[in-house]
Amino acid sequence: MLLYEKQYMMARWKLNQYVSPSGRKSIDDRRKDLPVGAPRADMDVFLKFMVKALEWEYPDIDSLKGDRFAGLTELRWKSGRVPHRIFGYKTGDFEYLMLIGCTHNGKKYSPVDAMETARTRKIQIENGEASTCEYRLITDR
Repeated sequence: MLLYEKQYMMARWKLNQYVSPSGRKSIDDRRKDLPVGAPRADMDVFLKFMVKALEWEYPDIDSLKGDRFAGLTELRWKSGRVPHRIFGYKTGDFEYLMLIGCTHNGKKYSPVDAMETARTRKIQIENGEASTCEYRLITDR
């Protein structure tokens, strides 16, 4: 019976996003910057899948490399042949805070300072200089 309950238990992750001191919402802005069509739809579908997953595992999520970025992870998906990422970190059981979205081509991110921006934003939140809000999936809007 336990296995049956575990298999059919629906997880529902809460996704939050960074809000700048001026009130800009990082992931809402990122989505608006993506071209209409497949890139936006692929992001929506990926995040919808992730909130329902019981466990997040590679290749959908991976840790950022380097001591400076300890505790930060990246959500990973592709749209067409373009790898997309959202940097963030787990803030509680079934809660994830998204800090910045970017693309990844080879060893370069666009924007190029995305990893450092994620680190800075995490520090701003910890120091109370910035805030967060819930990210509502497009299907929830």
